[in-house]
Amino acid sequence: MLTDNQIQLFHTFGFLVLRQLFLADEIATMKREANDIMAEARQGKPFDPTQLEQVQPFFERRPFLSQLVNDDRVYALGEGLVGPDFLLDGTEGNYYVGDTPWHGSVGQYTLLQEIKIVFYLDTLTRESGALRVIPGSHLPVDPDHMAELRPRNNDPEFRPFGLHPNKIPSVAIDTEPGDVVIFTEDLIHGAFGGTKRRHLAVSFFKRPQTEEEHAFLRQHYEQARFSFHPSESYVNSDHPRVRRMVGPLVELGFEPGII
Repeated sequence: MLTDNQIQLFHTFGFLVLRQLFLADEIATMKREANDIMAEARQGKPFDPTQLEQVQPFFERRPFLSQLVNDDRVYALGEGLVGPDFLLDGTEGNYYVGDTPWHGSVGQYTLLQEIKIVFYLDTLTRESGALRVIPGSHLPVDPDHMAELRPRNNDPEFRPFGLHPNKIPSVAIDTEPGDVVIFTEDLIHGAFGGTKRRHLAVSFFKRPQTEEEHAFLRQHYEQARFSFHPSESYVNSDHPRVRRMVGPLVELGFEPGII
């Protein structure tokens, strides 16, 4: 259960960090299952430290990971920050290598509240690829003085405000396995340094209420390959809370995904 201060902090700065929310044995299981999924995805080939690896959907592929969306510690984040009867956007697993450029979407936070809940499976610092965020950059302003940071820019010569991207003033969120980071995709964020970081995430959205919110949800669904394609295992879950996360998507005619 989040406190009022934690909720206010999230809405004000766009992110929240919960230290050691998961125990060492749980993290060991996460690592084992995540490594198995990634090994399957690369068909048994060794990890290439120069290549980004991404798998979606992810949690649904293994027993422990699949139940995380229904874990009280995770479910409470959806209820506290998105509201009751929130929807599941999707789950993902990533092995990031090198830098992740600054980026941040526009409009999701104000139109249809969303959160991304991230589990890092490696110790990360500012120098080794910890998530960096620009606090408050999720809030709409006009003009948006940080607009040039929102689209991913992989140009090695990109110099926003005349600075190398890794010199942009920001907060680096050092993490240990077991910590959980929650943020909104409208927040400008990135990562610099490091050779490999294992990043698992689940995203929740507010259930739409207005015609404008329903239109936004449908547009997001039509433009995305994986978002809002509920896995069969979640649609037919034995857990009512999980079914409530995905049932409305099926009712809207969104095609179920695999698994």
